[in-house]
Amino acid sequence: MKDNQKEDLIRRFLAAADYLLRQLHIVGLSEWQQMDLTISQVKTVLTLEDKGRMRMGNIAAALGIAVSAATTVIDRLVERGLVGRLSDPNDRRVVICELTDHGREVVNKFWRVEPERIWTTFDLMTADQFGELVTLLEGLCQAEHAAQQSVGATQPGG
Repeated sequence: MKDNQKEDLIRRFLAAADYLLRQLHIVGLSEWQQMDLTISQVKTVLTLEDKGRMRMGNIAAALGIAVSAATTVIDRLVERGLVGRLSDPNDRRVVICELTDHGREVVNKFWRVEPERIWTTFDLMTADQFGELVTLLEGLCQAEHAAQQSVGATQPGG
């Protein structure tokens, strides 16, 4: 495949994927907006969902903010029941943060796609079209997983 054909296909794929992701997550977005979280709070919750338990200093570094600012963000998330604090058994000065069960539910709700939207959309497709789409998406997921494994193997500690 020529480079310009590949670039065109990538551009078309990204446009389609962007559109679909926005449409499929519009319900979850409105729920996040109703929670009235700041951008820093959303970024913190998503970072904890991605990385798991983290020290306060690591959260600050991931967000590009001072530890004191991260502490304020975490305080608000603890008040809302989205994040919990733990002490490091080896060093009581170290604060470790993690999502609570409620925090995980909120994040999962955001990422979840409502089945009703899928039924409505796919009712407009034939069974063959739908089957082909699912097969292609599964192949894309496998390729993405392999790419992540490859990147992880080249990272320090990977």
